[in-house]
Amino acid sequence: MSADPIAVLRGAVACAVLAPSTHNSQPWAFRRVGHRLELRLDPTRHLDVIDPMRRQLIISCGCALYNARVAIRASGFLPRVELSPDPNEPELLARLSLGLPRSATDDDRALCGAIGRRHTNRRPFLDLPVGTALADDLSRAARAERTRAIRLLPAGKRAIAELVAELDRRQFAEPAYREQLREWLVPRGRLRKDGIPFVEKEYGAAGWFSVNRTLADPQLGAQAGDVEQERILTAPLVMVLATEGDDDVDWIDCGQALEALLLRATLVGLSAAFVDQLLEFEDLHAAVVALIGEGRPQMVMRLGYAPPLERVAPRRDLADVFTEID
Repeated sequence: MSADPIAVLRGAVACAVLAPSTHNSQPWAFRRVGHRLELRLDPTRHLDVIDPMRRQLIISCGCALYNARVAIRASGFLPRVELSPDPNEPELLARLSLGLPRSATDDDRALCGAIGRRHTNRRPFLDLPVGTALADDLSRAARAERTRAIRLLPAGKRAIAELVAELDRRQFAEPAYREQLREWLVPRGRLRKDGIPFVEKEYGAAGWFSVNRTLADPQLGAQAGDVEQERILTAPLVMVLATEGDDDVDWIDCGQALEALLLRATLVGLSAAFVDQLLEFEDLHAAVVALIGEGRPQMVMRLGYAPPLERVAPRRDLADVFTEID
């Protein structure tokens, strides 16, 4: 018996909202209109200081779109996607509908099962290597979404680590950045459905009061930079995602490639953390361009095996992000 198309679309949204997003802002809104889904960005969740170009916001929505596609395939249909379908509605990123029925493969079901197990892990990674064959598999997953995933050699890792240390020094010197970061860190026990559990950020503070006091100190940038630099240097795998162009559609593609890579990584027990804000500074972005040689870098990430998280990032209720019109 064929699955109910409306139920499939609802299930696709339930999977989509488990995607990663910048500072767990969850900047997406879904609307079902009959037998079609619309994916829109939510401008009220734009972190304008951290993400001035909206690059990270749109990449986050691309991750959600990929999850929806995976869920539809696992439900026995080919997904049909239109990107940026209406130039008069820039907040409408994609329309998604069901294509031809098909038999779900074991791979489809495995990827769908990985959606709920994938979590960003900002902790130091274990001293376990990631082999070339596995890194190549991850690169192929990204390439299928029109995005290159470049593994950095040791010299490249050192260069990126130095750039990240400089990034933290600059960002934490800005009061507006520290204030927006404080806004999106969630203290233990706070009943929020978005933001980053502050224990995962590890600023060396024992409580929320200490975190607030620490974030008021612009010298935190040197400390945070040292921590991030060391974590990149010791990460078994550091990759840069790059697209051919640098517009909204490229950012959506990058988000889909990122989630494709992350789900494959989850299947083999790998975790990931991101340093995407590196690309918001023109000179640092240019340095990454020179490092990879071609393409427009959109995301830098480190991957490896990690201890389990103390607390995973919360999620908003489906009713907060999903409306339906029959």
